[in-house]
Amino acid sequence: MDGSSPATAVVIELVLPYLNKKTLASCKTLNKAWLALVTLHSTRSLECHILRLPLRIMHFRRKGLLSLVRSLTVDISYLEGFLSAPMYERRINDAVALLQNLPVNIRHIKIHMPGASTTLTNAEIRFGSTAFTLLLQALPNLATLDLSDCPVALLAASQRHDAPFASLARLQNIRWFSLGSNDMSSAAELHRLVCANQHTLTAISGKGDITDRTLIALSKAPRFTRLDASGSSISDDALLTLVRARGSGLRELVLSDCTRLTKRSIAHLSPKALPTLAVLDLYNIMVTTDVYQRLFNFATRWPYLRDLKLKAAIPDTSPRQDLLVNDDILEAIGRNCPRLVSLRLFGCHGITDNGLSSILGNLGYLRELVVMHSASDPVAPGEDVAEQGGAPAGGGRGEPVTMSPRLGNNVLRHEAPALDGPEPSTTANGLLLSLPSISDIWADIPSLPSNAIPQHNHAQVQRVTGAPTSSAPDTPRLSEEPRRNANGQRIFTSRALQKGLRSNRFNLLNLDMEYDSVCASHFAKLAHLHVLCGRMITRHAKSLIEGQFPQCKMMVWNTD
Repeated sequence: MDGSSPATAVVIELVLPYLNKKTLASCKTLNKAWLALVTLHSTRSLECHILRLPLRIMHFRRKGLLSLVRSLTVDISYLEGFLSAPMYERRINDAVALLQNLPVNIRHIKIHMPGASTTLTNAEIRFGSTAFTLLLQALPNLATLDLSDCPVALLAASQRHDAPFASLARLQNIRWFSLGSNDMSSAAELHRLVCANQHTLTAISGKGDITDRTLIALSKAPRFTRLDASGSSISDDALLTLVRARGSGLRELVLSDCTRLTKRSIAHLSPKALPTLAVLDLYNIMVTTDVYQRLFNFATRWPYLRDLKLKAAIPDTSPRQDLLVNDDILEAIGRNCPRLVSLRLFGCHGITDNGLSSILGNLGYLRELVVMHSASDPVAPGEDVAEQGGAPAGGGRGEPVTMSPRLGNNVLRHEAPALDGPEPSTTANGLLLSLPSISDIWADIPSLPSNAIPQHNHAQVQRVTGAPTSSAPDTPRLSEEPRRNANGQRIFTSRALQKGLRSNRFNLLNLDMEYDSVCASHFAKLAHLHVLCGRMITRHAKSLIEGQFPQCKMMVWNTD
């Protein structure tokens, strides 16, 4: 995509906001078209500290780029010892007055305080709340308000003088305070802001401050399409009210860690109620197998779903529910979610090699796949590890855990530091019990940005009855029973690749898998693989993958 045609230029402009500064700098070196598009994108955003705002405005004016500015990112953190208190406040007032008199129409603003915590000093609260209130009052025509990196303590201080959001009535996108969870004043202010912008609001990321009243107000918003209510205390009735009123237009629904939600509302999140849904996040929701089977079965088709994240919160009364997400559900996802780009499954004990092969062999647009068993999956009473697929993983010849991200020709190895006193306990294969699990590390990674992908009618892949063969000496014997390591944790084997890899677009693969040379041969066609994680990897497979992907970061717990 060289960017020379108008169509490709439009696509590039949609992708650029998702890229970081380092990637944008690399894009400038491609050709002149990319250089012009990246430069134009950079000039539309003005980013600086509030005290340096007048200097940045003068710089843009000298370059003739001031008329292109549409976005503003302002750092309102307090610079201690820089100026006296009266002079500091005067500089803030001068910067905001200059911004208010500009002949440009700034539509997007992000206010942040880098490094700020929930406990702020008096000076930080005083000058931060002053800048916060003046900025919002100076820009009444805002369409996007981003406060996700701003401490909620500024809101309480700002409300002592004037209501900071009183002039905002045209907002389309709201990203609320990240530290405002369970704060009643912050939740009430968000509710008032939603009610004031009800007719224009399209997206909201309220984190823990979305309440039932806010959801009912959103159900009356005619243009609303995206909701992020992660960590909020919302009820089943409020969610059902929103789905029944606005379900036909909802594109994103993030409900992770909403502990009050039950199967009474989750079971109604069907393709019929949400026909255009593209993102669904049900991480840590208290539901059971029958709910997932109602959402994902052979009769329910999700034609536009691109991002799916599931983890069931196991009730205390049932500490072991192995079939919360099983092979039948994965096979239904593989058949009826044709546009799926990102799939993340955590704590899914009931998934075997057959279920994983249904995903890998049927979904042609997957870019990232995370399938993790529970980090503490004990062996059920009466089970013997030796009976679950042969000897323990590694055959007792495991080495100490090594995380070796390989970058170019440099290999960085991070060994466990030496401790004073007794050494940490290890398992038979050398796995350090004190290290965190892969599930804990990757559970909070944000999804990779993905654009709309055209749907094609792919031919049905034929089921392979025999296991893939390889002449490599380290290919393990495939067993019918689930494979377990020495800790009793289930792990996937190369049998999961019996249908092959339908997608060659993978950026990230994080599986509870024992990678061998059969897996490495299948990964050879993944030209864009950047991160590979797993439980174990054979030396032969490790050398093959490192030779094929010198830039791939490998994070595998053990090498055999």
